[in-house]
Amino acid sequence: MPKFLILLFLALAAYGQQIKTSVAVLPSDGTALNIDELETLTDEMREAALKVLPTKAFVLLPQNQVFKRLGGIENFIKECKESTCIVDLGKKAQVDYIAKASVLKFGNSIRLKVELYDVYTEGLVGMFNDEAPDIKGLLAIVKNRASGEFSKIPGAYKSSKAASRSVDGGIKDVQTTGSGFVFEGGKNYLVHLNSEPTGAALSFNGVASTKCPTTPCNLILGEGDVRIIAALEQYDNSDTTVSITSNNQNIDMKLKPNFGYLEIKPALLDELGDYVEWELKINGKGYNSFDNRLSPGNYNVKLNHRCYEAISFTASIKKGKHEVFDMASHLTLKKGGLSLDAERDGEPVSEPVFVNGKQVGETPFNDAVPLCSEIEIGKNRERVYVYLKYNENVSYTHKGNLYEFYKSTNKNKEPSFSTPKFETSGNTTFWIAIGLDVLGVAMLYVGHKKQDEMWVEYDKYGALGPANNYGDAWENVESLRSSRNTFYILGSLILASGIGIHIWF
Repeated sequence: MPKFLILLFLALAAYGQQIKTSVAVLPSDGTALNIDELETLTDEMREAALKVLPTKAFVLLPQNQVFKRLGGIENFIKECKESTCIVDLGKKAQVDYIAKASVLKFGNSIRLKVELYDVYTEGLVGMFNDEAPDIKGLLAIVKNRASGEFSKIPGAYKSSKAASRSVDGGIKDVQTTGSGFVFEGGKNYLVHLNSEPTGAALSFNGVASTKCPTTPCNLILGEGDVRIIAALEQYDNSDTTVSITSNNQNIDMKLKPNFGYLEIKPALLDELGDYVEWELKINGKGYNSFDNRLSPGNYNVKLNHRCYEAISFTASIKKGKHEVFDMASHLTLKKGGLSLDAERDGEPVSEPVFVNGKQVGETPFNDAVPLCSEIEIGKNRERVYVYLKYNENVSYTHKGNLYEFYKSTNKNKEPSFSTPKFETSGNTTFWIAIGLDVLGVAMLYVGHKKQDEMWVEYDKYGALGPANNYGDAWENVESLRSSRNTFYILGSLILASGIGIHIWF
């Protein structure tokens, strides 16, 4: 029995001697050095670890052992790329502590970053950042500072003990608190975005921003290149890559127009109806103007008026071109059937019938008549107020003491005072109406001249290249368009007023 206890004690002692803290130094990485220089830097790291890790308590795994535990060199490289931190590699390599040195280019220098982690707790044991102009400077930094980081592992020699075997005097292994944190994020800058014309929708590297949806707007962007796309209906997209380098940077984008024009010239037959009664629909959508800007393509156009048959056509719009449709040669009056009789003193009589000032027959009258016609009867042209229906027959009997209009004037009878007064008033109204007609026609003529000038400017605008200033040319076009519309509207209203006076009085 005592012999068994002795053997058990010796076995436990031997097992305890075999349990050592494992430490791995991963190969250094970074594009600032070549492979040979990285290997030299890794060897310097391992040498610094050996100075403070007593062999009776620690084992520093050779690199081939690390590669083996991670499934070979190729798998090690794969693990390095897929792992998000050094601790993950340490767990897969089954070590207690793991260290790694990384280098990167920093201006005209090379920055060195050394990290040491406790794999079990995932805690950062030691770390330092420094920089040097070349590999020699980096090796000197590792030689002076790496041992101090490894000495932070429990059970390791303190850096002073590690150096006590060959003390040369002087001050060494100076350490400061903190990890020498370096901000690795890029700089951000405020930029001002504008487009011509304004209102363009924006996207940055393919993603729209809720803080800067349309121009003009301000936005904070990271330093570097950013792809900006500005999109506006009826304009070509502006797709550009801009380098963000400074604060309050202005980014101006000019969008090239991608549209043409459809102009419709309204007309009337014998001045029946009003210009304002024309209704325009393009692809089923109503428009208030007869001059519209449209994207290139084919459009179904329809024109409606209470006095005229509907007109429909297809308009093919090309970029930078304008198409003109003149109604005058396509007008057809809407008509309805009229059966008109006249009675005098309860007896049917035959009286002349006038439609829009022209005699078209006599009662009894049966024929098709334009819906918006002015119908008169008798030699004195008494107005007939009958409601005509489109493509339907309407019967109407005009009753009146028409005989009184035919009696010759009794010379013995005193003249009526109302007759000369009526005639005087009629003459005055007539000349007022004529004046309004002339003024309305004159304003329409001026509007037509403005339109000719507008198309000249528009052709100049369409000929501009990408490097030209679109803004000034477009302002000239819009100014002339506005003037033309003003003269058209005022002229139409004044002319309609004159015609209304003619009809009413």
